[in-house]
Amino acid sequence: MLLRLSIFDFESGDYHLFLSNWYDFFVQHGRWQGLGELTEEVANYPPLYMYFVSLSTLLPLPKLYAIKLFSVAADYLAAWYVWWLVRREFPAGRRAWATVTAFLFLPTVVMNSALWGQCDMMYTGGLLASLFYLMEKRPVAALVAFGFSCSLKPQAIFWCPLLAGLLVAGRLPWKKIWIPATVYAAWGIPEILAGRPVLHVLGHWGRVKNLSGLTLGATNWYQWVFEQQPEIFWLAGIVLTVTATAFFVLWVCEGPAAGLGEAQWLVSLAMLSLLFPPFLLPGMHERYFFAADVLSVVYAFYVSRGFWVMLLIQFASAFTYLPYLFRQEPVPRWLLPFPILAAIGLVIKSLVEPVSNRPESENPI
Repeated sequence: MLLRLSIFDFESGDYHLFLSNWYDFFVQHGRWQGLGELTEEVANYPPLYMYFVSLSTLLPLPKLYAIKLFSVAADYLAAWYVWWLVRREFPAGRRAWATVTAFLFLPTVVMNSALWGQCDMMYTGGLLASLFYLMEKRPVAALVAFGFSCSLKPQAIFWCPLLAGLLVAGRLPWKKIWIPATVYAAWGIPEILAGRPVLHVLGHWGRVKNLSGLTLGATNWYQWVFEQQPEIFWLAGIVLTVTATAFFVLWVCEGPAAGLGEAQWLVSLAMLSLLFPPFLLPGMHERYFFAADVLSVVYAFYVSRGFWVMLLIQFASAFTYLPYLFRQEPVPRWLLPFPILAAIGLVIKSLVEPVSNRPESENPI
């Protein structure tokens, strides 16, 4: 917490361009009435996050601190799920506390919320909760948590390959598939009651336009593309993602390989589901590997030699943040997709050639 407070005064470009203006909008138009007057031109985030911004204006804190407070609170809520994810597999508790400690000091976790003021931990916390409930065989809770994530960020879609595979494999009930959409719609009700048109609320993500560009800072394969015909490569990325997702779903249907435990299998599949879509898709921002950053810590303590996956992903993501936050590029961006590609390869290898996990008495990583 002291580390986070020490960097609370940092003001990012996103704060000046967006977050600060959204805060001011609610101060000027009213905390409740402002919800009904929102448009995509004012704020391009979904209703649930705008509720947090509206609530932040009621806090007796400076604007910058009030906005960041909810994101930092999400760090600690996510840490709770990180603890339980590891504790359920290793009851002695030492790995759980080591994982939480590593998680709270991850460079990208600290930078994203306390420095940048972004809310990526909010939707990522929902994905961690979804994974925990999948392991606990509580499908309703898992799908509710996924719906919560979808209500905060469209990047929650990276969880869809995992859920699709489990649905097709019969590990999730098809009759519950309506739950995430219902949760998403329910979070829009306050905005609707405040006066915003129903279609604007429920169709938010379909109305928001992304910036043009094959890559918007993401460390994916588009960093290697210098061709000035983006529509060709844009289509190629979509086709690659759909094809990879189809193979992924078929792979999930085969179940865990011999020697691979159910929990380790699920964590590895979740890790891969968060890695390959942002690596293959066009139009990705530098923060779109954030959920993979976070889950990599759990993966490191679940899978032998998983530490290298965590290290590779953190290296790539942390150095991707630096040009945007500090206008420094110590590692050229075209080099950073290589660690992500290596991490994907290691996760696939752990699924194909499982290695028995170390005993609890040994070093967890």
